[in-house]
Amino acid sequence: MKKLIAIGLIFLIASELTGCLSFNENKDSKKDYEIIIAICSGPYGFHPWMDSYDVDTMSINSNIFNSLVEFDNLFRITPALAESWSNPNNLTWRFSLRKNVKFHNGYNFTAEDVKYTIDLIKNNISALKEILSCVSEVVIIDDYTIDIITYEPCPILLNKLVDIFIVSKKYQEEIDNQWPNGTGPYILLNYTEGENITLERFDKYWNGKPAVKKVLLKIIQESEDRKNALIEEKIDICYVHPDHYADIFYASGVEVTTVSPPTVFYISFDFRGNGSSYKYAEKNPVADVRVRKAIYHAIDIEFLIEEKLNGFGGPASQFVSPLIFGYNPEIKRLSFDLNIARNLMNESGYKDGFKIDLDCSDDNTSQQFYLELVRMLGEINIDVQLNRLPAMELFTKLYEKNSSFYIIGWLTGSADGGEIFDFILRSVDEKNNTGMYNYGYFSNKEVDKIGLQIGSIMNPQDRLDLMQEGFRIAMEDVAWIPLYIPQSIFGYRDYIDWIPYAGMGYNIEGISCK
Repeated sequence: MKKLIAIGLIFLIASELTGCLSFNENKDSKKDYEIIIAICSGPYGFHPWMDSYDVDTMSINSNIFNSLVEFDNLFRITPALAESWSNPNNLTWRFSLRKNVKFHNGYNFTAEDVKYTIDLIKNNISALKEILSCVSEVVIIDDYTIDIITYEPCPILLNKLVDIFIVSKKYQEEIDNQWPNGTGPYILLNYTEGENITLERFDKYWNGKPAVKKVLLKIIQESEDRKNALIEEKIDICYVHPDHYADIFYASGVEVTTVSPPTVFYISFDFRGNGSSYKYAEKNPVADVRVRKAIYHAIDIEFLIEEKLNGFGGPASQFVSPLIFGYNPEIKRLSFDLNIARNLMNESGYKDGFKIDLDCSDDNTSQQFYLELVRMLGEINIDVQLNRLPAMELFTKLYEKNSSFYIIGWLTGSADGGEIFDFILRSVDEKNNTGMYNYGYFSNKEVDKIGLQIGSIMNPQDRLDLMQEGFRIAMEDVAWIPLYIPQSIFGYRDYIDWIPYAGMGYNIEGISCK
């Protein structure tokens, strides 16, 4: 599952679990218990009415719904609503569906629901529509067998289906509201927009009754507030910013763990020379690859990580982390070298620099990171004006392709680098559903060609080789300036038994007590 992560919410939208157990009152029972998990922002809708494909939205929905297949913590495909699958030919995926599965309202799960869900997403405006662009049709063989037919060979269909939550055909055709009804471990009990979400355990869940009986997802935006609540025993699990690591590490009754999600934070640009969103001159300076390389060489990422993230992160060299299929170990970061950066600025005609707005999140914990980045670029005479925006405003501006210079994060939720090509690197083409998140109109013919080819090559090694070559070409063109791979920090009360999911989902089903 995608996703977009505002750096200002460093490690945050990517999964801020903060909790407050009423378990404090019944922890001796070590059976049923209730928790409060605080999140930094609420979902942008519930499936199938989601307005965004961001991590928080998908994470919350993943506790209400199931997909045909899911990832485990090592990003391996595992069965969910589909028990098994096969390929009768290169264009057909046959799925044997799980029997005796109930939706929350008691309706039975059948092949009709799978076909209805996929058709609904494909035929309507949906944040998930592009995921299914390779699907031609769904054919029902019997109540518990379906064929998904693709236009061309689709080697990562299983990865794509991880994000396709199955809805009830009968329920969707009956209702006149937008209240979700899934097969997942939790039922949506209450939702107060901007405040909280209440989930209740689904006792008839096909995969067994979860340990947590009721969950309150409460919006707590600031890391310091979460940290204080954890130390004061008002909450039981929370994500914290690196600034607060020491506070919870030395707190009584608190354990700390870290996880590195498959997320890369990066800087990108409006690549258009004319007609761009750059507002300080008719000519867009960052359309020149020499300027982009100069910016890259001017960034001391090691210093930023050590001093502004307290060491919780690692330098990124490309579009994906080493966890992701397609990672190219031969790609190295451009060196931090102000002499090279200044020479490139001089060669490009910008020796005296220029002024530019940097769109970023307004999260307070990232302020020092931004300010240091501004200082670094000032060393090569680039006058950066921070434009700090609330997450929704930032995403809206990006979706409208109205930013010339921005920082964001991408979590490769499919665990396959092919999504980077489809979503970000391939030229914007609404007809063919490519470049949906290519906010700056990056366009490279070689990258487009490779992006098209890897979508249909079934041999994994051939596909990997081609993908790595595509990433190399894109990095030479500085389609991104990769910054870092975060390391997320979680604190939790010492009676909680829980391992954070590397994909950064809210896996409430996996929380129990010692």
